[in-house]
Amino acid sequence: AESPSDTTLLVDLIFQTLPLYDDRASRKAVDDMVIQALSESTFMKTFAATLVQSMEKNLKVTSPLACFKLLRWSCYLLKWTQFATLSKGGFSRLANAQAVLSQVLMNGSFRQRRTCKQLFIRLFSESVGMYKMYIEEVKDLRIATKDSPAFINLILDFTVTSSSLFSEYKPVFLDLYVKTILSSKDRPSEAASEAFKPLFVDIGHEDFKNVILPSCIKMLKRNPEIVLKSIGHLLLTVRLDLSNYAMEFMPVILPQARHSDEERRNNALNIVGTLSDKSSDPDTLPSMFNAIKAILGGSEGKLSLPYQRIGMLNALEQLSRFPPKQISRLAPSVSSFLLTCYKGDGIEEVKLATLSTLGSWASVSSEAVQPDVVSFITAGLKEKDTLRKGHLKLIRVICRKSDSLTKVTSLLDHLIQLSKTGFSKATQRLDGIYALYAVSRLAAIDAKADGSIVKEKLWTLIAQSEPSLISVQLLSKLTDEDCLTCVDLLQSLLVDHLFRIQEYFSIQSLLQVLIYLVCHPSWAVRKIAYDATKNILSSSGALAEDLLFLFTSWLSLVGERVLILKQSDMDSFGDSQLPFIPSTEVLVKCLFLIAPYAIDHSQRSYARLILCSHHPCISSSGSPAGVWKRLQKRLKQQNISFTDLIFPNITVICKELLSKDGLFSSNKQEQRAALCSLATLMSISPNDTFVEFEKHFIELPDRTLHDGFSENDIKIFFTSEGQLSTEQGVYVAEAVASKNTKLAKGRFRAYDGQDAEPAKSDKRESSSIGKRETGKFTKKTAPVDKSKTAKEEARELQLKEEASTREKVGHVQENLALMLDALGELAIA
Repeated sequence: AESPSDTTLLVDLIFQTLPLYDDRASRKAVDDMVIQALSESTFMKTFAATLVQSMEKNLKVTSPLACFKLLRWSCYLLKWTQFATLSKGGFSRLANAQAVLSQVLMNGSFRQRRTCKQLFIRLFSESVGMYKMYIEEVKDLRIATKDSPAFINLILDFTVTSSSLFSEYKPVFLDLYVKTILSSKDRPSEAASEAFKPLFVDIGHEDFKNVILPSCIKMLKRNPEIVLKSIGHLLLTVRLDLSNYAMEFMPVILPQARHSDEERRNNALNIVGTLSDKSSDPDTLPSMFNAIKAILGGSEGKLSLPYQRIGMLNALEQLSRFPPKQISRLAPSVSSFLLTCYKGDGIEEVKLATLSTLGSWASVSSEAVQPDVVSFITAGLKEKDTLRKGHLKLIRVICRKSDSLTKVTSLLDHLIQLSKTGFSKATQRLDGIYALYAVSRLAAIDAKADGSIVKEKLWTLIAQSEPSLISVQLLSKLTDEDCLTCVDLLQSLLVDHLFRIQEYFSIQSLLQVLIYLVCHPSWAVRKIAYDATKNILSSSGALAEDLLFLFTSWLSLVGERVLILKQSDMDSFGDSQLPFIPSTEVLVKCLFLIAPYAIDHSQRSYARLILCSHHPCISSSGSPAGVWKRLQKRLKQQNISFTDLIFPNITVICKELLSKDGLFSSNKQEQRAALCSLATLMSISPNDTFVEFEKHFIELPDRTLHDGFSENDIKIFFTSEGQLSTEQGVYVAEAVASKNTKLAKGRFRAYDGQDAEPAKSDKRESSSIGKRETGKFTKKTAPVDKSKTAKEEARELQLKEEASTREKVGHVQENLALMLDALGELAIA
């Protein structure tokens, strides 16, 4: 620039045009010009001042692209000039603005996050002095963790990559954590706690014990509601054995576990669970148990409110996360203590919490299922509805563990009766499902139990009461936990009792329920259902083909409902067959789950898999073969080359795709899927695919019918409904004369005068009837003669014949049009 005024104009132009361009060529041209001009002192000062002002103005509202440009120019300024050393105050303002703007990019897409990291890592790597200046800003709290946690995480990430830098500046970050997180006057955000994750992943016992632990205990005593969640995140992050610290945390955590605020209770319970999960010392578990037991016993005053007792029982439940060996040693004592708590408390909610805690311990160790527990459950099955359901949930947990099954065989008769009652009464159906699961598990390990089931005619009674065993309508009303029980029941029945189930129930309906559960809205249910389906299909591969065909129908049903929703502009709808709309990715994963087992079973499955992967419900219109390519990759990971299986089976696949289950399906979406599948086959094996298609086209019955149509048949097809092909112009049907209206005469008569006299008699009859009706109503009205003339009957007969011909020609036209569409797709492919 020749003068300061020219420099100012140039800098203003650079920043005014900042939002106007976003192409790479323009960005490069401007960047090159800025780098070159920064060597001029006048330009550098003006540019730096304007840059800092512009960054501060854009702190709250800015686009990611503008944010990226400003950050890159700021890095150019620091790299190519002495700005940082010449103006300490200016650097401090610039660093703070950089930290806030980096938060925008770090909250964006993966590419934006990667670009932001690369900018600063390159800057820090090229100048250690520059890195230390940023550390000073962080140390003196001029860069606020609250406003820019992403920048703290970014600079910490760079620090831990160098052992020398980490050892030098670790105390700085520990002090920063204590000041900004643990000693904060306001509750820190989750992002702020997450920012220090790289620090705590490699922290040692010395730093944790001397720096972190005292501050944690201090703040849990002073302001527990502020730091509970952050401390929970801290304990979850560290890779330390927490055995030595558990009993230091327990006295300050347990009061929060029985607090009136639910959020505080949950955060405290998470901490107890983490301490249990990360403690290996066998003496820690008894100590934690005794601390909870003492509080329940009244060591800190009577727990008069139910939520206080429930909080302590839930804390005891969290102890079940200790290693199984330690749980086994203490389990008998814990179960005995829990039975005492149950019997000594009169509040139903507390009793249910006790049963839940006992179930958690029993799920880890069979030692929790002592004879007194079995007797307790026997009595509990006779309780009222809610408590009986709680005991059934406990039995379900016990029966899921194989080594506990033998301990509860004495419950079989009670469970059989509950199953009968449950499936006989709709209001107790859920109890019946829980009881039947336990019965099926016991029958799987005990031949006598299976004999008792047959003797009691349990299968027959259930089949008569509920042929589908579990209805989709019922599933849609159940909680996630109840749905998990349904998953367990299906797995037990289809793995352990398949032949018995095939005898009494419809396998198709059970598999339909399984698909529903695999696509359930809850991730927890989907995960368990996914694993159960693997076990079922591994046990009986013959079910895979049936499951695949049902899944195709499920896709079509979902597609139809989605179309209805789009047309009606509704967010949701009540549907007994489909209570929810699964996401596309959930449907794709369901297909990937079934595919490996279906391929191993039958050749028909090849075509069905190709069809499903091209179904409009899961494939996008822009990339119809996208899911198909993903399916191939997934199968290849399991050493299955789908393409190699296609070549020798092209005849079977084409036959299936060109059948009533494919191209000629009544469902439009399945037709579209078949067209896309044929196009994909054409790209894999063009010659063989076209030969098979040509063979089907030539042998198509509709093609022969088409060639046999007469000219009159075609004329009939193009004639409108209700009109004869022999009639010229527009046909007006003969009107039935009104009782009090004279018929047209002369040349306006449609037919001969043979009906004139009957019309007069009708008029007289009508008049006489009217007179009789005005008197007494004891006599019935005389029927009106509605007989048709011979000409009318002949015409109606001819209309029916022509309608049949029209329908036949229309069917042929539709099928041939589909084949021609397929031919077009093949040609394009």
